[in-house]
Amino acid sequence: MSRFAPVRWISGLLLDHWGTKATALILALVFFIGTRDDVTREFIIPLRVIADPDRLLLSDLPETVTVELHGSWARINRLSSKDLGEATLDLENAEPGPLEIDPATIVMPQGVLFRSVAYDRVDLRFDDVDARPLPVKPVVHVEVHADYERVSTVVEPATVVLRGGKQDLLGIASVVTEPVERTGVTSTIEVRKRLILPRDVTFDGGEEAPEVTIRVVVRPKIGERRIETLLPLNSKTLTGIPAIYPVTVRGPLPALREIDRIAAKDVLVAEARMGDDDEVEAPASVIYVDFSFTDALPPRSRAELSLEPKTKRFVVRPIPQ
Repeated sequence: MSRFAPVRWISGLLLDHWGTKATALILALVFFIGTRDDVTREFIIPLRVIADPDRLLLSDLPETVTVELHGSWARINRLSSKDLGEATLDLENAEPGPLEIDPATIVMPQGVLFRSVAYDRVDLRFDDVDARPLPVKPVVHVEVHADYERVSTVVEPATVVLRGGKQDLLGIASVVTEPVERTGVTSTIEVRKRLILPRDVTFDGGEEAPEVTIRVVVRPKIGERRIETLLPLNSKTLTGIPAIYPVTVRGPLPALREIDRIAAKDVLVAEARMGDDDEVEAPASVIYVDFSFTDALPPRSRAELSLEPKTKRFVVRPIPQ
């Protein structure tokens, strides 16, 4: 085969019967120009929804709609979906039942005709919007020290008003807070926490979650210690008085721990004083013994603890010689 065969073939394709080929080309151009003014094209545009403040929509709406326009090829070819803007659905004027989108809400560019608008068929269902006060339930994960106890948890405000569909509100028992987490707590704590918005509702007055104050009241546990105290009297010469006397110390456990670190004999001191009592006949007499803490116990612990008894009355008589 000659190396010039492909060249001759291409040349023949272009030049052989050139008159017929030119006529076909002209006819194709005439047909294209004559029919390009009759074009129909579809555009997908977003659906904008205007909420009804008095009703809650229960149906799921399509996000877009398809608009069919008719016009000249040149005009239609220059359009884009952005030129049509968006379709609008005003729920305040919508009736329950099949979704109907008004074509008048769609921007119609000049030089084109509206043919149709297509979208997923949806039945509109509504629920009346209501406002309802609900209790605030604080979420508290607090572990107190072994010597303390959690007394109460207080939240302020105690209620909050939610706004939403009546059916949604009926299914909500309370509004919870962000969690409060602490360990080893030895005193009352107070923190600010945000409320967690339940699904499909809003807070009355705005969607932003308000803050509440959570106060976890903690106090020391109360306990007691029994201490044998040496009395400052001579039991060998007097009857009716023991050598030692048990005194009960009551108060917060942290203060009692201070007593545990001190020798029992160094915690209390007993002081005796003579008393008057007309009902006691000589040679008997009355002696009062006052019990108090020593300086070995820190001042704060002394202020928090109490003694039982604080004073003990004894009727004594001399031992006959």
